[in-house]
Amino acid sequence: MGAATVPAFAQQTNGQPADGEGEIVVTGVRASLRSAQALKRNSDQIVDSVQAQDIGKLPDANTVEALQRITGVQIQRRYGEGATDFDHRTQPAITVRGLTQVSNFIDGRSAISASGGRTLDLEAVPPELLAGIDVFKNPPASTIEGDVAGVVNIRTRLPFDQPGQLISLTAKGNYYDRADKFGGSLSGLYSNRFETGIGEIGFLVNASYARSSYRQDAILIGAYGPIPAGINIPGAPANAQVPFGEQIYDDGGDRKRLGVAGAVQWQASDNLLLTGQALYSRYKFFRQGKYFYYNNNGNTVTTPLNGAAFTFDSAGYATSGSLANQVFESSRFDQDLTNTTGNYTLNAKWKVSDRLRMTFDAQYLKSTYNADRNGFVISLYDQTGETPYTAKNQSIVDFDLRGSKPVWSVRNPALLSDPNNYAFTYMADALQRNDANNKSLQYDLEYDVDGGFLKKLRGGARYSNSTIDLRGTWNAFCLLPTGANPSCSSANGIPFVPLSQHPELALKGPTPNFFDGRTLNGGILYPNFEPGTSLWDSLTKTEALFNTTPKNYFAPADLNHQTEETIAGFAMADYDTTIGGLRIDGTIGVRVVRTNTGSTGTIFNSDGSSAAIDVNRSYTKALPSFNFRAHLTDTLQARLAFSKSFARPNFDTMSTNVTLNPATQKTFQVKDSSGNVIAAYPTGSSGNPYLNPITSTNYDATLEWYFAPTGSVTVGAFYKDVNGFLASGTRFATFGGTEYAIGTTLNTGAGKIKGFEAAYQQFFDFLPGPLSGLGIQANYTFVDSDVTNPFASAGSDIPTRVPLEKLSKHSYNLVGLYEKGPIQARVAWSWRGKYLDTTQGSGANGLAQYQKPYASLDGSISYNLNQHIAVSVDAVNLLNRMNVTYIGTPSQPLQYTLNDRRFGFSLRATY
Repeated sequence: MGAATVPAFAQQTNGQPADGEGEIVVTGVRASLRSAQALKRNSDQIVDSVQAQDIGKLPDANTVEALQRITGVQIQRRYGEGATDFDHRTQPAITVRGLTQVSNFIDGRSAISASGGRTLDLEAVPPELLAGIDVFKNPPASTIEGDVAGVVNIRTRLPFDQPGQLISLTAKGNYYDRADKFGGSLSGLYSNRFETGIGEIGFLVNASYARSSYRQDAILIGAYGPIPAGINIPGAPANAQVPFGEQIYDDGGDRKRLGVAGAVQWQASDNLLLTGQALYSRYKFFRQGKYFYYNNNGNTVTTPLNGAAFTFDSAGYATSGSLANQVFESSRFDQDLTNTTGNYTLNAKWKVSDRLRMTFDAQYLKSTYNADRNGFVISLYDQTGETPYTAKNQSIVDFDLRGSKPVWSVRNPALLSDPNNYAFTYMADALQRNDANNKSLQYDLEYDVDGGFLKKLRGGARYSNSTIDLRGTWNAFCLLPTGANPSCSSANGIPFVPLSQHPELALKGPTPNFFDGRTLNGGILYPNFEPGTSLWDSLTKTEALFNTTPKNYFAPADLNHQTEETIAGFAMADYDTTIGGLRIDGTIGVRVVRTNTGSTGTIFNSDGSSAAIDVNRSYTKALPSFNFRAHLTDTLQARLAFSKSFARPNFDTMSTNVTLNPATQKTFQVKDSSGNVIAAYPTGSSGNPYLNPITSTNYDATLEWYFAPTGSVTVGAFYKDVNGFLASGTRFATFGGTEYAIGTTLNTGAGKIKGFEAAYQQFFDFLPGPLSGLGIQANYTFVDSDVTNPFASAGSDIPTRVPLEKLSKHSYNLVGLYEKGPIQARVAWSWRGKYLDTTQGSGANGLAQYQKPYASLDGSISYNLNQHIAVSVDAVNLLNRMNVTYIGTPSQPLQYTLNDRRFGFSLRATY
């Protein structure tokens, strides 16, 4: 467990008591809530936490899911867990107050994964390794820079956290109902401390291994369009809209998490404490993504069945009906990811005198991110150049979206299950091999001032040096009888390679009881791969059947090498005084950071030649902060906080590689207000190593009432003024004496985020008998945002101002608690309102894509057989809720998704 008090940041306080209360020992849910509340109350900044028992007593599969219980934090759910999408792993799975630019710390030290983003892959860290998680929402000048939303700090355990020996073993089994598979985890901890002739020494080792499965079923409805001229739909309104077609996603896979954490502490003398820590995590994620979808092959109009019966909602959108000329394709896109993180640190705390303390900290972090991917398509088109109207393997689709779950089917199901109707059309392979290394040194001073307004002076310096190498290939081609065709261009009427030539490369589908048996019950086919020892081996053997090989090397265009050096210093003062009988305290300070970046790459000219390019730049930022607290009564306090912060761009957006098109093709035009062309430029594309950080000015105010050791009511308001959001755009640059219009990423967006939070927790000790074990936790967050839409253009239907992506305006958690004698139980309801998922999603055609409100009901109950042994059961997604996304309006649904319910049983022994 962490301590009840929190220093300016970073280090655990090794179980030191808060305000003379005595050491808090976590022995149950009530004690962990008390510890988290004391941490929030006594901190010199605005913080919310979950402690070890909070994590252990909820059925959270990973650290992301544990974070959803914290006020102001919203999470994404992907592939059956709190997680980010595989194809967007540089976007964190969490937002804090609507923003994704969150810093991740391990034990107060900055940490990243090698995905190409700026955050740690939190879903990869086993929660069994953690003592607690803190979310700092307006951190002071002493905090390592790099966020505009806040800081998520995961705390591991230390041997001096407990008075003596601690041995703990936990075994857990899980069942995933949609996947119909079992998984589980095994974790253990040993910690002890010893008095020796050279001082007290403590050792701790903590290890965890977990394996889980998932299945994700989804039905998709394509974008809607008007009924074409000449098609008669009885009763259709004048503004009728019908879908272009239907699809399914049939997704499944598994995860494996290995985590090991260790620590050594040596109290060499009364005034010197040395601490060494190591954390290693390895996360393996395998996903088999199967898709069955209509392909209109360029057809730009809808194809409702002439004369068919349709129903429409009040907005004119079809809710049931029939579609003609539907030609389907089937694909597989699998991913095999291995992500490792090693964090190794040494810390020395020296009490130089009664007033002066020094801290020295060294950190080395190494992360790897390796992914293999494939792609394979079979089609009901049998030759090139076909349209939905000329293809021989057309289907009529009947759909109905009016019930609790959508359904669609085809009138001739035998067509979709016959391998003789399919042909091979497309293959792809991809490799990703990323590395990130960071070395940092930090030196801090604290000096207690004797009397007066100022109580403590703090200062420090930090040096950090990072090297990032992102390496990625994408190799794709169409399949024709003549072999691989990377350009996918050919004359019309050329037959594709029939599936009958390799019948073993067909997999029957959909997965049994897909979407609760509500669609495609007649069966379909997915592409399959040759058996192999790995995804890559299987892919290599399959491509060999078509006389081709995967791309297994990295060309210059596949490489992205960057360096980043930061030098930071801060000065901060703690104040504490009484004015008119009112005690006030807080901090004031400033952090100054200089960032030096380097990026190497290649210019690829249109004639096939190339040249090396290096970009080096520097910028300096001053980040002031101010925290104020007024102790209105012994139990009531108010806070005000102000700070400036910034978040550096993701590494994957800052590649230096440049691709130039022919200088004679001046296709980029600049026009005046009358539409006249005033200039034209040749074009190119690149990343942008010249990107500036996203900056934010932050304001917070809270009112906190602590009426009992585990009873509190807190409310807070916040406002953020953010500039520099990233979006696609054009910059002009000169190469070889010619000015080009380079398509790239730019700092173009600005926005304002404001809102308020409220939280309440209490155990009802005043109730009689067994009822005195009842308790409750509740929190609510309102966030309103308004930012520029980078994809809007004059005269279009695309809105110019939108809310932040992934942000629900309303969200809340409601947790029922019970702890009495040997019984501990929780029921947790987590709800978040609709949110903007993306402004450029699949089928959105530039329009906003939204997620409907979503909730999860989770529960757990445990029983202590004796003081050492406890058993528990838990469940996640008890109500089997369906996720729904839509385009622009709920009348235009895009995707319906069902995930597993997860049921678990665990046995825990502690000595």
